[in-house]
Amino acid sequence: MIRSLRAKLLLGTFLVIVLVMAAVVVVVEHTLRVTIIVEVQRRGEALARNLAAISYGPLLLYNFTALEQNVVRAAAEHDVVYAVVLDADGKVAAHSRYPERVGLLLRGAVPEQAASATEPVTQEMVTGAGEAVYDFAVPVFVDGRKWGTARLGLSKRRMAAEIRRTRLELGALTFVTLLLGGVAAALVARRIARPVQELAEGAAAISRGELNQRIEPSTTDEIGRLAAAFNHMATQLHQQRTALEEAHTGLRRQFEELADLKGYTDNILGSLTSGIVTIDLDGRVVTLNPAAELLTGFFRGEAAGRYCTELFAHTPELSDLLMETLASRAPIASVPLTLRRRNGSALPIEFSTAPLKGGEGKDLGVIGVFRDVTLMRQLEHDLQRSDRLAALGTLAAGLAHEIKNPLTSLLTFSRHLERKFDDPNFRERFGSIVPRELERINGIVERLLELARPARMSFTLVRLPELLERAVDLYADQLDDKRIEVAREYARDVPPIQADKDALYRVFVNLVANALDAMPRGGRLTLRAGWAVSGDPLPSARRRPANRVRVEVEDTGTGIEPSETDRIFNPFYTTRDSGTGLGLALAHKIVQDHGGRISFTSAPRRGTTFTIVLPLIPEPPAALDDEDRR
Repeated sequence: MIRSLRAKLLLGTFLVIVLVMAAVVVVVEHTLRVTIIVEVQRRGEALARNLAAISYGPLLLYNFTALEQNVVRAAAEHDVVYAVVLDADGKVAAHSRYPERVGLLLRGAVPEQAASATEPVTQEMVTGAGEAVYDFAVPVFVDGRKWGTARLGLSKRRMAAEIRRTRLELGALTFVTLLLGGVAAALVARRIARPVQELAEGAAAISRGELNQRIEPSTTDEIGRLAAAFNHMATQLHQQRTALEEAHTGLRRQFEELADLKGYTDNILGSLTSGIVTIDLDGRVVTLNPAAELLTGFFRGEAAGRYCTELFAHTPELSDLLMETLASRAPIASVPLTLRRRNGSALPIEFSTAPLKGGEGKDLGVIGVFRDVTLMRQLEHDLQRSDRLAALGTLAAGLAHEIKNPLTSLLTFSRHLERKFDDPNFRERFGSIVPRELERINGIVERLLELARPARMSFTLVRLPELLERAVDLYADQLDDKRIEVAREYARDVPPIQADKDALYRVFVNLVANALDAMPRGGRLTLRAGWAVSGDPLPSARRRPANRVRVEVEDTGTGIEPSETDRIFNPFYTTRDSGTGLGLALAHKIVQDHGGRISFTSAPRRGTTFTIVLPLIPEPPAALDDEDRR
């Protein structure tokens, strides 16, 4: 047994030395060979570049005598077999070895490749005398045009001799190393064999479960430390087995607790009135809770494992939202949808998604939540009807109030018409006041009709800064009288948009006029135009590309009281002593007809900012969502 172990150690050590030395020899030989070859190529390329540099002038002046001298000097270098200079047509202009080839085109793959090269090229070839050489070709350019090529052949003879000498030295080193290593391996194997046998017997006893093993170290070297480590290992194994038995008991108890927790969680999911669906990273459905089964009409067993795009084929918006969240890792909240159930019926729902993560933030998939909003939609419908009725009442009251004053004047004149008709002053006042009041009534009715009837707009390319400037020019005198400073903040890259020029002009005129009324004692009027930021939504589809512009009209006036903000766009609502209160209502309608949105922010005694967000190309009113229709 001892001899067998000693032989194995000796053989193993010898094999390791052989493999290591073989690897070292291969690596070192390869490295040295590559180094020698690279050095030879670097020298050859440098000589070729030098020949190209000194041949630049002679080639340009067609000085063939100087070219002959150049190639002769280059060929005199050590290991240089030949030096050649080619003209722009690839013909030999000078040849150090075969002067009779001047004016000829050299045939062959290597000469043709060298003649057509537009950058330095290194090739290998064998000369007619059977000598292996490196062929280096460097093109010569004059003002960006190729004027010729310098070629130089460098012999591989000395390089091959150097590589052979290196291999012989490495072979001798390998033999000496193997000899010394074998002797050292024999000595080490004899020293290790006996203690290792004791360790093997102790390990066999431990494998049988006899953990109370101990080996007395006979030396203080590595073998002795190995024996001490073996004793420590045996002690630790005994302690660890005891600890594992205790941990097993604890894990069993925790497993039972986790099973109870899973049952508790399943009961919670089963009790939720909202539907829950989860998909994995491949888009396959993993779970459906009972509420989701009831809403969709699919059972959990038949849905599990199917792709969500297949399961929700009748409502593709669901699978689109799930896959979008799976791709972007971003949640999507409360998207109103119409769910097509398995039996063909439709159900209004709100659908939310969120990434599903496990321990340490590992992505597991996506969770989707259905919420039946049938009752909420009915309540919203009833509330909208109430709001429309209330708005109709407010509109009627405002209309009656606005028409009452001119009607009172007309009624007064009609009562005195018969009695005072012959009075010239009365007839003059009658001819002045009655048409004016009738025109006032007509104007109110016309503006109401403008609010009610469908828009008739002519869309053309409109530059927003130009419209803003026209609106400001209209009130130039008032701006000067009230000492109002105008600040312009127009982005340089704000694009023209498709819009009705006259309609938008009326919107800007109304906003500028309101700003002037809010600053009776002077202030600052700021006009802005530029690209809309990501936080400026449009009332169109939720995930449409955000190609839109933004216009702001900001003043430093009296501001709007918080109690009045909900009515600011209502018809006949105004905070001024004069005016019908239809300007902002018309502005709101015009912006909506362009597929845009108008909003404002205000603080009492600090000023108001009206913001208009418009698409580059207007969208039809049918694209507006439910909120904007309300």
